[in-house]
Amino acid sequence: MEFNGFTYFSVTPGAITDNRIPEMYQEFVPGNQAKTKNDYPYSYDPFLIYFNEKAKAKASGTIYADRMLHQDWDRHNELCRKHFGNEGQMWNNRPADKIQAFLSDWVGRPVILIANIQYCNVSNGYPHWRFDIADAVIPEK
Repeated sequence: MEFNGFTYFSVTPGAITDNRIPEMYQEFVPGNQAKTKNDYPYSYDPFLIYFNEKAKAKASGTIYADRMLHQDWDRHNELCRKHFGNEGQMWNNRPADKIQAFLSDWVGRPVILIANIQYCNVSNGYPHWRFDIADAVIPEK
């Protein structure tokens, strides 16, 4: 499903190759995991939640959601309130365009959200998220 320029995925069993997705992300396309979230709820393999197939840039950086909390809890919560209206720490149901705006504020410059990948912390079963980003190209006037 596509929404606001991002391709959203649902977790469905069965290996697939999605030609819209670069090779480096194919292992994360839902259906390609040996350990799915349904079968292994506390130790599943990472999977792609959404991918910005319209982004022309390759990812040049990665931000992990759990690391933001460790870096600056108060700033994280302030930006969450600004962009999402809450201080939640779940990133799988947040709109990609709002996550992109949040990450731009977090790093202090415009960025493009390339991908959101959900992982499982096998030590406690909690989900965590990886955001691959690229610097946004701003047209010169």
